[in-house]
Amino acid sequence: MIELLKIEQKYYQGNLPINVFSNLKLQINEPKIIGIIGPSGSGKTSLLNIIGLIENPKSGSYFFRDQDCLKMNNLRKTEFRKKNIGYIFQNNQLLEDFNVLENVALPLILNGENYKNSCEIAKDFLDIFGLAERIYFKPGLLSGGEQQRVAVARAMIKKPQLLLADEPTGSLDDETADLVFKYITEISRKNNTLSIIATHNFKFIKKLDICFKVEKGMLIEI
Repeated sequence: MIELLKIEQKYYQGNLPINVFSNLKLQINEPKIIGIIGPSGSGKTSLLNIIGLIENPKSGSYFFRDQDCLKMNNLRKTEFRKKNIGYIFQNNQLLEDFNVLENVALPLILNGENYKNSCEIAKDFLDIFGLAERIYFKPGLLSGGEQQRVAVARAMIKKPQLLLADEPTGSLDDETADLVFKYITEISRKNNTLSIIATHNFKFIKKLDICFKVEKGMLIEI
């Protein structure tokens, strides 16, 4: 499904180069639940952003279902993300101008579904997440766990081929973290979604199909 080859990434602090990845490789051939672990600053978010076509590496190749993603122009990348990739951000990034129902319906609307049908699909989907009583609330009125469930629902409603989750349970209590992780893994398996989850939570590792550690700019399977 995806293949990263000889990925190198670096940033600069003033004139000082900070090397993040060096000859990083990753190949996943079928839908799985993949974990990425490593300390803060090791490059987990940068890796997800490269896979999600949010940032470009300094060099290397990235193929998604045989498409050469790094050769796409910005418009093509945007269209590709809309149709194929779901993203769960660290801080959920829900839109306060919209209620819960509209937040979750938005990916469908952006992909051409009409507003009414999108909201009907979103309403049914939110019921699965136990949020049927919250659909007309603005995100700021929800608890942190409820907000994160909304973020998961928004990322997964379009049944993406690829789901990227950046510390999706990092700010949650243990019970809510377990629930959110359960939704991600169960719906990913049901929809044959390749899910890549960056996490600090080691108790989830045994529930993953494969787990990699970011170490010295490369991925090491553990």
